[in-house]
Amino acid sequence: YKRDLAKRLLLQRSVSVDAEKNVITKLRHECGSQFTSKLEGMFKDIDLSRDVVFGFRSSQQGAELQSEGNRIEASVCVLTTGYWPTMMYDGAGGGQRGAAAAGQSKGDVILPQEVLRFQELFQNFYLKKHTGRRLRWQNAMGTCTLKATFPKCGTKELVVSVYQAVVLMLFNDSVTLSYEQIEERTNIPKQELARTLQSLACGKVRVLGKTPRGRDVEAGDMFAFNEEFNEKLFRIRINQIQSKETPEENKETNEKVMLDRQYQIDAAVVRIMKTRRTLSHSLLLNELFTQLKFPLKSSDLKKRIESLIDREYIERDSRSQDCYVYMA
Repeated sequence: YKRDLAKRLLLQRSVSVDAEKNVITKLRHECGSQFTSKLEGMFKDIDLSRDVVFGFRSSQQGAELQSEGNRIEASVCVLTTGYWPTMMYDGAGGGQRGAAAAGQSKGDVILPQEVLRFQELFQNFYLKKHTGRRLRWQNAMGTCTLKATFPKCGTKELVVSVYQAVVLMLFNDSVTLSYEQIEERTNIPKQELARTLQSLACGKVRVLGKTPRGRDVEAGDMFAFNEEFNEKLFRIRINQIQSKETPEENKETNEKVMLDRQYQIDAAVVRIMKTRRTLSHSLLLNELFTQLKFPLKSSDLKKRIESLIDREYIERDSRSQDCYVYMA
């Protein structure tokens, strides 16, 4: 939920902010304010970022950007690292909506000079107001709107990710590029580059042509500007190909969910034992399976019971090791 909420907020895909906040209110009532503090912090970051962007546009640095004839109109979200999902921090170096840090280091995606200049001026503005903070740009959640001119349908607006925009802008100076040339000129990670080229050359909206034809992108493939592109809509959204969740990510998610649920399990065990005073292991498990409404394994419950014994909430009956006694 946290990952999906982050995407909706950053990509401005939320149907209703009030509905989002209503869900968080329900979560706070159910799980406590500590559980939802980071979710609420995400909304706070978005609200504060609007003020930051407004301040930048009316600042000396914003005026300097305009005087240089830089045609980029950018909106930045300055995010607090601890509030947002860790999967968003890709360590890359730029984006229209994301946390910020200027400059190009070894692992950074190679961005157009206009974007780098914007980053530099924005960082100067922000760090002048907030000394001691560190900014680092994130690419993964950035979006761009590009104006593109096609022979058959004229000028169109393409709504794309930062990675897609970086690839497309290479074709301002080149008619045809190989996979290896694009990789070298953009420095986009291999997995992300393959998904990006798939979305541009193999998806429903194909602004690039690929040779040889096919659904998969491989080393040695050639890409070219699609002169046959012909769409009626003026504003066209090109969706990024979604990556599948890996077994490792699935396991990590389940472990985090179980970590959150352990407090509910502990509370249920104590509540049952306080009422029954003495209870056998099998009957306690049956009670827990009845009261707790989420999937559980007996091994998980056994671990929580052992933890409560160690913390002296309950103890084993001296007459029967299969029974537990509540400790007042």
